[in-house]
Amino acid sequence: MYRTDKTTLIGDVLVRFSKSGDFELSLSKGPVTLLTLRQDASFAEVKGPFAKGGWSGPIEQAPKPLRAWLGLRDKLINSQDRSVRYTAGAETFLFRF
Repeated sequence: MYRTDKTTLIGDVLVRFSKSGDFELSLSKGPVTLLTLRQDASFAEVKGPFAKGGWSGPIEQAPKPLRAWLGLRDKLINSQDRSVRYTAGAETFLFRF
């Protein structure tokens, strides 16, 4: 689930990561992929309608609307739980695996 003051979305998420810290997340609703995120410790690439077209570059230069999404990598990789909740500003993410 993804929630802001104006938006709530419940969809399907595919999460993959490697031992070296490479991370990929795809968010879809039905047959439509809304966001694809690929990230390592210093660089990210984000595509899709939720990314307002897309962006790629060093994480520290990410546009403000994408920063919460880029915080997911550390939360998901380091979690041992089947449920992960992450809040960044007005955005809340809830994952159930």
